[in-house]
Amino acid sequence: MSEANPLKTSIIEQAHQEGQLKLEAAKKQIQKDFEDRKAQLLMEKANERQNQLKELNQAFQIETQQLKNKERQSTLAAKQKVLRELFASALEQMKNWSLKEELAFIRKVLEKYKQEPFTVQFGQITADKWDSGTLQQLEADFPHVTFAEQTISDEAGFVVSLGKIDDSYLYASLIDSIYKEESSRIAADIFKEG
Repeated sequence: MSEANPLKTSIIEQAHQEGQLKLEAAKKQIQKDFEDRKAQLLMEKANERQNQLKELNQAFQIETQQLKNKERQSTLAAKQKVLRELFASALEQMKNWSLKEELAFIRKVLEKYKQEPFTVQFGQITADKWDSGTLQQLEADFPHVTFAEQTISDEAGFVVSLGKIDDSYLYASLIDSIYKEESSRIAADIFKEG
């Protein structure tokens, strides 16, 4: 019986060692699986965070661009308002010219036309400035011109008619024409940056 004890002890010890080895192998496998899973989760989290950062950055870029666009539109609207006020002020100044300033402008324009006959029709605002001798003096200085008796209501300036062609020197039309042709250049000059 004594021989059975050492054999039994040896088998138990061998089984114990195999169990220890299997336990160690299982622990190592569990540790490895844990580390692999941990690394995978960390990678997933890092990717998720990168995606969130990318989305936030894109949203920020879009918002920044929208703000820039709003700023540009606001600046453009302000510039257009200033230009409209500038041109409206110029029109008011022309409407309020003194008789002397008005006549100087009319004479300058009429002298550009050749000596062929044509008709001039004044705007009511301009004609209201005349005294009795003003129109007579114009008729004497420009004998080839017919000055129409009827005026253009609520207008300042005049219209030159050569046959079927009308050249408008109504101040509102002149200002509007200059605004359409020159506003972008004037805006560039007025609002130079730097």
